[in-house]
Amino acid sequence: MNDRLQETDCDRDADQCACDAGPSTAGRIGDHFDAKVERDRPGAGSSLHKTSLALLGLMGDPTERTILEIGCGRGGLLLELLRSGAAGASGLDLSRASVDQARSRFATAGLADRVTLQVGDGAKVPLEPHDWVVLDRAICCYPDADELVANSIPAARRLFAFSVPNSRGWRGVAARIGRRLDNSWNGLFRRSCKTFVHDLDRLDRTLTASGFSLRAHETRGLWYVAVYERA
Repeated sequence: MNDRLQETDCDRDADQCACDAGPSTAGRIGDHFDAKVERDRPGAGSSLHKTSLALLGLMGDPTERTILEIGCGRGGLLLELLRSGAAGASGLDLSRASVDQARSRFATAGLADRVTLQVGDGAKVPLEPHDWVVLDRAICCYPDADELVANSIPAARRLFAFSVPNSRGWRGVAARIGRRLDNSWNGLFRRSCKTFVHDLDRLDRTLTASGFSLRAHETRGLWYVAVYERA
C-alpha cells in the first residue's frame, strides 16, 4: 500500500487518550493534539504505552495479516506490527500533526509503502475490512462509544482488540475517580481533552452479538486489554 493522507469532513497519541470526539468537536480535539505534538520534545511518544505492549502480546503473530488501528496517533503500535511481519497497515486519527509524525516514522523505518494513513473520525468515516482492528486507548475518548464500536466492528475480519479504562470492581471506581480528576484538571486549563469509563459488560455484549468471542484479556493497572476473535 502507498502511504497517503486522505481528507474527511472531520479532519482534524499520544501518550494519553484522546478525547470527546463528537461530531461538533472533532476538529477542536484534533487541534488539541496538534498542539501537544508541537509542545513535545523531539522523540516524545516513541516508546509504547503499557496497553500497547499488552495488546502486542495478546494478539499474537501478525504475519501476513492486515491491520487497521483507529486512533493510531504517532504510529508506534502499527510500526511494531509491521516490523513483526504484518502484510500491511492502515491508521486513522483526528490529529493531523500526529499522522504527519507517523508518516515520518514509517518513512525512516523504510515501511512507508506498507501503510496507509488517514485523518478522520473513526466513528464516521467508512472503514475498509482488515484482518485485525485495534483501538488502543481510543474508545475511552468518546462520551458515547456505541457509534465508534458499531462503525469499527464490521471492518474486523478476524480480531477486534482494544484497551479501555477498567469499569469493573474497585478498579472501575478508581478509574472513574481518575477520569474526573483528569477532566477537571484539563478543564481548568481550557484543554478540550476528556476521557470516559465505558461499561465493559456492554462492550462484551455488543461484540458477542456481532459474532465475536473473547480470546484473551489482561489487566494493566487501571486499564483493561482484550482481544476478541470472530467465530
